[in-house]
Amino acid sequence: MNFKHALVTGASSGIGEAIARRLAREGVHLTLAARRIERLETLAQDLSDTTCFVRPTDLSDLDQCAALFEDAVAALGPIDLLVNNAGVQYVEPMVGVSAERSERLFDVDLHAPMRLMNLVIGDLLEREAEGAVVNIASLAALVHTPGMGHYNAAKAALAAASETMRAEVEHLGVHVLTVYPGPVHSEMGAAARDAYGDGAAAANSLPTGSPDVLANKIHGCLKKRRARLVYPSSYAALRHTRPLAQWVTERGTSTSVRDMLAKFTSES
Repeated sequence: MNFKHALVTGASSGIGEAIARRLAREGVHLTLAARRIERLETLAQDLSDTTCFVRPTDLSDLDQCAALFEDAVAALGPIDLLVNNAGVQYVEPMVGVSAERSERLFDVDLHAPMRLMNLVIGDLLEREAEGAVVNIASLAALVHTPGMGHYNAAKAALAAASETMRAEVEHLGVHVLTVYPGPVHSEMGAAARDAYGDGAAAANSLPTGSPDVLANKIHGCLKKRRARLVYPSSYAALRHTRPLAQWVTERGTSTSVRDMLAKFTSES
């Protein structure tokens, strides 16, 4: 499938930036969406092989989803590839997350991707056109890490919606790829490891991927119309060994979570 126009959210850094760069090498026109406009503009300048539309967007404001879609189509034409990559992650006890912050995380990590997915797929079906959606879920959707409860829940829900949508529209020419990244070198990943501190020192020895390699693998999965991708591949078996993986994860983070709870209790 040759894509003409891709909308990439969370394109200012990490996985989103790597995906945008990979698509640009194929000559795909790009709508780049994120909150940090300076980074988007710098990226757009680097991607001289294609045409870019920079659209600063805060997906915690769900009303911006329709505006983003409409502006992207007006700028570069119909969207035939959506990459739902933008995400927010909190590393702290669930009990310490306010209702406002919880709602913001679910809006960015779940509700906005679902709205954009419905807008793009609805348009593809109406035009009887082929296209694809890539939903960046997380390994946390399969194995739930203590200290990341809201993130686990949002990504699990996004993965469920993504897998369901694939089953519903695949026969209509719309491909949906669900991606389950494990640890990947990125600003978000580094912040998470810092938040767990010394209690999660073992995490530093876990297999950790590269955004560029992941972007290449996503490109390959789109070409082969694969249903899902777990990366790094060493984590692929976790889909079939979840109880054991959950036990190991809880044991490995228990000290860090106790420290987080103790800090929350002392500050309350």
